[in-house]
Amino acid sequence: MHHLKHSFFSIILSIFVLIPISAEESSQEKKAQSIPVHEDENDGKKHYVSALTGMLLPEIAISLWCVNVVDADWAKVPMKTFLHPLDRHPEFDTDWVWTNFVLHPFQGSLYYMAARNSNLNRIESLGVTAMGDFIWEWFFETTEPSINDLFYSFIGGFAVGEMVSRLSLEAEYKASPLGYILNPPRAWTQLISGSKPKGTVGNIHDFTVKFHVGTMHSYTKSASSSVLPASETFPVYFSPDITVVYKDPYGHDSNDPYSQFEFRFGGGIGKSAGRWRGMSSIEKYIMYDVFIYSNGMIFSRAPDFGENKDTSIGMVLDYDFKWQSLIDMAAIAPGFAIKQRINYEHSKIEWQHHLCWNIIGITDYYYFHRPVNLNISFGNDYSYLTGLKAAFFWKWISDRGLMVEYNLHAYAGYDIPFAKQDNQSLGWEFFSFSELNIEKSLNETVSLGLGNQLYLKQAIFEEAENVFQIAHSGSLYAKLRIK
Repeated sequence: MHHLKHSFFSIILSIFVLIPISAEESSQEKKAQSIPVHEDENDGKKHYVSALTGMLLPEIAISLWCVNVVDADWAKVPMKTFLHPLDRHPEFDTDWVWTNFVLHPFQGSLYYMAARNSNLNRIESLGVTAMGDFIWEWFFETTEPSINDLFYSFIGGFAVGEMVSRLSLEAEYKASPLGYILNPPRAWTQLISGSKPKGTVGNIHDFTVKFHVGTMHSYTKSASSSVLPASETFPVYFSPDITVVYKDPYGHDSNDPYSQFEFRFGGGIGKSAGRWRGMSSIEKYIMYDVFIYSNGMIFSRAPDFGENKDTSIGMVLDYDFKWQSLIDMAAIAPGFAIKQRINYEHSKIEWQHHLCWNIIGITDYYYFHRPVNLNISFGNDYSYLTGLKAAFFWKWISDRGLMVEYNLHAYAGYDIPFAKQDNQSLGWEFFSFSELNIEKSLNETVSLGLGNQLYLKQAIFEEAENVFQIAHSGSLYAKLRIK
């Protein structure tokens, strides 16, 4: 079994080693209007000391916090474990979903940004990130090294680190302290190396903030009549979210990874009707929601399909996460993308299609998230899977201020056998998130709209009852366009 786990992880790493990452930062973008920054303050030298110490500092700080403040047993590493790290074998863990699939990518991004701040190229920065992952999993925890943590810290750290480091320069250009808040390792690397990270600003193509007020209802049913359907209602919720589009997605031609990306982050809180048999008593009264949807172009080409069409075709990396009262989901999926804008006389259509492989993803497991028997024992309320991810985005925009938008994220995966938890059945799990928005702009800054969101899931298990789940919500929203 351990050989199978090691082989699986080796395949994952080899895929990303082969990704054509340009060490020279060469971009062939046709529509660049970027402004270089810190050219005079950066000597261009690679500062390995600041990179490696900038990677170690977060590990030491997090470890000291967990030992002395949180009093976490897993962080109290005995000398025997510390001196014999290779006696331990990687496995999948069942930690809290937020820790595994958001905090670990963020922690990996700190290693990555420390290296990039020190003028290391992307391959070198990925090497520093991998080193940080290894040191943390083998020397700073008493538990077995985690395959999923290694993956999400490494690949997630690259995705988050590239986006955040670029946005930190934009933030610094507008308000200097915010740039350091987004890129914390910079305070250390700049002190040691004396160099500010080079880059460009003026790349924000679109920046919007939405405020939703809505209601949601869900329904879950197993194949057996012996298990009664579960129905939950959330009468009202409030959900803000931000969307950042970095450079124009359409007609983008570049070898520079993440020189074009889209990032959406939001949260929500609301009232529960008190009928849900959730994982804790507070969930009977409170609805919560946190989500991340992002994609970055690894490389792209802009073929000429006519004067009224702006097209990008290339490789994309999608990183998605959702932690909600009803749903757990995470995905890191590289694949193919086509993005196109069609310009008409009084309107335009923008659309995208992504076809990706969700290498290690999760979805909520029915008997964990909706326990039929509340005394059932389990590690956590999700199952690991691998499979396809498809995304489709379509938007029609009129010069009269009308907009119709449809978004779809669809996943199909088989549960990973050697990541199976106790009491879990393997099987195929199909689920999707779709969203339909109709809005009218009041002026160049403010729009009002109607939103409609739908979640569907069908799980086909080998040794357990099949499950169907649906969650539907409707909302009113106001959108503020900042850029």
